[in-house]
Amino acid sequence: MRKLLTALAIAGASLTGVVAPAAHAAPQADPTAGLKQYSDTFKVQHPYDLPQSARFSTSAGPVYNAWIMKGDKPFSQGSGTGPRTEMRWGTNWSRTEHQWSADVLVDSGTEGACIMQVKGDTGGEAVYLNVHNNGSLYNSVNKTPIATGLWGKWFHLNTDFNPADGSFRVWIDGRQVLSGHYSAPASKVWYFKNGVYNTNGAKAEAHFKNITFWQK
Repeated sequence: MRKLLTALAIAGASLTGVVAPAAHAAPQADPTAGLKQYSDTFKVQHPYDLPQSARFSTSAGPVYNAWIMKGDKPFSQGSGTGPRTEMRWGTNWSRTEHQWSADVLVDSGTEGACIMQVKGDTGGEAVYLNVHNNGSLYNSVNKTPIATGLWGKWFHLNTDFNPADGSFRVWIDGRQVLSGHYSAPASKVWYFKNGVYNTNGAKAEAHFKNITFWQK
């Protein structure tokens, strides 16, 4: 299926479901300021022994729904990776800043699942956002949550990476919650993924709408 659509520093304190600004804090700049929007297409990566419809659906909005069950197969036979249902976006990019944004809802019970990646085509992730501990969001293996209490609540997520200098940033509901540096050659190729990858529970499920893409 293809469809046309348009390590770490914590900035800000987190509250249930959101990152709270300090009292009387000045508004933050639009994460997409200075960037131009572009369109992209996706393919769904899902357990190889199941039809796509068994783990991915599109509902009114559109809202894209991705889920996996404990014990699911990887996306290709013989793969040593974990189970996934992910939207793999088709644009491969390097050298220039790119940003992904969407409204995201993570279902209760989702544990140990990655919901969004800035993925290198030769391995590695500049950003790897995963859910643990009853709806807390983390980047990679860092043990400090960038937000908590996200289960069952829509939130807006922006993820930005600039291969030219290795800088990455993440915003939740317009507040920057993460910044850092990922070391890799500027020529390394990257792409965006979102959905659910791996699970520590019986089921992991996430929903995405208003997905947009930006570049310098």
